[in-house]
Amino acid sequence: MCVNNCFEKTLNYCSPGHGGWGLIRIASIIPESHLLFICPSACFRHGALGAVQHGYKNRTSYLCITPADVVIGYDDLILEGAQELLDRDKSIKVLFLFVPCMDDFIGTDIESIAKEVEMKYPNVVVRACHMNPIAVETNKPHLVTTMEAMYSTINTENKATEDAVNLCGSFAKIEEECDLFDFLGDFGISVRQLADYEEYEKFCEMGRSKYNLILRPEGRSAAGYMDKHYGTSSVQYMITYDIEEIRKNYEEWKRVLSESHSIIDNQKFDIDAQENETKIAIDRAVNKLKNIPISISNTAVLRPFTLAKALISYGFNVTEVISQRVLTIDEEAYEYICKNHPEIKVIQPQHHKNAVRDNEDTNIVAIGFEGAYLRQSDYVVDLSGDEGMYGYYGVRKLMGMLEKSIEEKADLKKMIDEYGAVV
Repeated sequence: MCVNNCFEKTLNYCSPGHGGWGLIRIASIIPESHLLFICPSACFRHGALGAVQHGYKNRTSYLCITPADVVIGYDDLILEGAQELLDRDKSIKVLFLFVPCMDDFIGTDIESIAKEVEMKYPNVVVRACHMNPIAVETNKPHLVTTMEAMYSTINTENKATEDAVNLCGSFAKIEEECDLFDFLGDFGISVRQLADYEEYEKFCEMGRSKYNLILRPEGRSAAGYMDKHYGTSSVQYMITYDIEEIRKNYEEWKRVLSESHSIIDNQKFDIDAQENETKIAIDRAVNKLKNIPISISNTAVLRPFTLAKALISYGFNVTEVISQRVLTIDEEAYEYICKNHPEIKVIQPQHHKNAVRDNEDTNIVAIGFEGAYLRQSDYVVDLSGDEGMYGYYGVRKLMGMLEKSIEEKADLKKMIDEYGAVV
């Protein structure tokens, strides 16, 4: 059941619960990097405040431009600003130059400016980036192009010669207790992820990995860049909480890897044992939550409809899916929900009518902050952007979070304040 003509293009409402990973947090993962935003003073006020809130104050700078600069051009201002910044801070190894969406119409040759700065400072890698929300529904939204720019900072002398897998599209660290590590370890393959690195030079070893694992769509373009320039080989087995899909992914990937790798002795990965352990965790969570309604937000997981379908099959009482739109990789599950569970509400969180809420029952478990805020939920699962999730480990972790969420009523304001705004 759609609420407010779901997926209608309207004036957007942005709730305080709309947090998560934005350009600053993502680009700042590159160690020893700095971000210079070139924009009008009001354009990135939200981002500047969020950067302070998240602890990125010393990793970001702002070059404010005026209407007059827009008219006459501001190429020289960017060069001067970048030079001033790099002269002040000799520790910067990577500099990202971000221009705003209006620059898509002005046409500043930011790539040439980046090359000019790089020539003047040969020990600094400089990349041009676009902060253009107007491209969010295109094939090249700004998060995708930013991730490609991030991986392009790897020195091209690195080539794919080492038995390692880069995790593409994941920002938060996936812990080594995840079954993915045992699965790859049985083939003698190690795992590399952005969150592992604190030094730029060490980060560049990702260019020597033979493989990329695409976990989310945002990582496709970056993985494609690495395939072309470093010789990596990419596969796509995205984050999912459906144990049948997890088994299928592992079995398919095992067949692919077996063509070039032998499985070592003393294998650690036992797919049947992993699945059985996960089923026990699922049953325990279902019994603990009983029939408490569950709301799923697309700020918590990439594929909210796929998660809803999986949770329903496990025996949970999913009553709402809160999603601004349906991604292509989530369409099949969306159609399944609409056909087989029309009683489930589908709510567009940024619809302007959500600024005024009815006095609905708050006895609901909200997976994700945005849904929690819209419903003022008593119980909240503290998850954003599938952080740290993968495989059977991710399902078990989610089950534990669901169980923990109902132990006491959430202090929603405190949780949102601690998580912070999108930056």
